[in-house]
Formats: sequence, C-alpha cells, structure tokens
Amino acid sequence: MKILILSAAAFLTVSFSAVASTIVPVVTEKAQQTFAATFKNVDEVSWSNAGNNYEAFFDKDGIKTRVTIDGKGRLLQTIRYYQENELPSNVLYKVKNDYKNSEIHGVTEISNINGVYYRIILKDNTHYTHINANQTGDTELVIKYTRGDR
Repeated sequence: MKILILSAAAFLTVSFSAVASTIVPVVTEKAQQTFAATFKNVDEVSWSNAGNNYEAFFDKDGIKTRVTIDGKGRLLQTIRYYQENELPSNVLYKVKNDYKNSEIHGVTEISNINGVYYRIILKDNTHYTHINANQTGDTELVIKYTRGDR
C-alpha cells in the first residue's frame, strides 16, 4: 500500500511539474512589438514576468542576453553576458593596460537609461578580481577574491 501511495505521489509531482513548466507568461502586444523591432533573427526566446515588466531571455551568436521591457513597450534594460572579444576596443585596452597580469574571465554588460556599464571578472594565478568599467574605459575595483582552486 505504501509503495502504491508513493508511486502515485511521485507520478502526480512529475505531472504537475511538466504542466507548470509549459505555462507561457502573457506578454503584451506592445512589449512583443518592441522586442521584434529591436532584436532581429532571434530564435528560442523565453519570456517571464518581472512584476509589471517582462523579461526575454535568448542566446544569439554565443551571447546570452536578458531584456527587460515594460507593458507599454518601453525597453528598460539589456544585460548581455560574453567574453573579452565583444568588449569595445577602448574599454578592452584600458582594462588590459590597468590589469596587465590578469586575463578577462567574463563580462556582464548592462545597458539602460543611465548608459552602458560593464562588470568584468579578471583572473590571475592567485585571484579573481571584479571591476566595473564605464563606456569610456574608466575602471574601479569592486572586490578581489583569493582563488580557492589553487
């Protein structure tokens, strides 16, 4: 009897999880129009609700992107995750010049009404270093961690 109850519970859990994962959030037509006009040739977009806003997640040409659009169709923010080859040359030059003994491990680019900013993770033999950079290449140290994998 216990096996039957446990089997039924497991079956129901899997069934409800499958149904819950297929629920697609309702996105306003204006938000969808803004997305379609701004981001061309994007496949496999997944949407989620973020309060009164909508977030679209997609991957294009190896760059993972998260876009926030409000219900009226205004693009609020774009966050992109990539490697150093996508950084603007002036920012790349300044980071490479200021942190000569480090390699760029990853970049998070945030673009919103305040401008474009970069959170850059640097790696050397002993540390991971997080820095912020603006679009002119000015940098500031955020935090430095001792690597635990060495």
